[in-house]
Amino acid sequence: MSDFQHFSRWIPKAIVRYNLSRQARAALICKRFRKLAPSIMGEDILKYIKPKYFKRGILYISVPNSLWAQHVFVHRHDLIMKLNLQLEKEWVHDIRTQVDSD
Repeated sequence: MSDFQHFSRWIPKAIVRYNLSRQARAALICKRFRKLAPSIMGEDILKYIKPKYFKRGILYISVPNSLWAQHVFVHRHDLIMKLNLQLEKEWVHDIRTQVDSD
């Protein structure tokens, strides 16, 4: 018998042990948003917007100005629906934008 255990087996246990489930969920949602947004909003969208953080069911998106905020607002229902479908959970309830002048 081999004593080798794949690293991925220990990740869920470590997340629970160190109480990182909220952070892990937020990171997963932001990652899925980055993959999903170009197919809904256009291939170059990630040059202008980026997920900032996820808190209490709301995904906050950083945008450079109000024009991009409106663009996200128009597509938010589709984004929420497809994110939740991919996650197989109803974690994302809303998407909000924050204008950041980076």
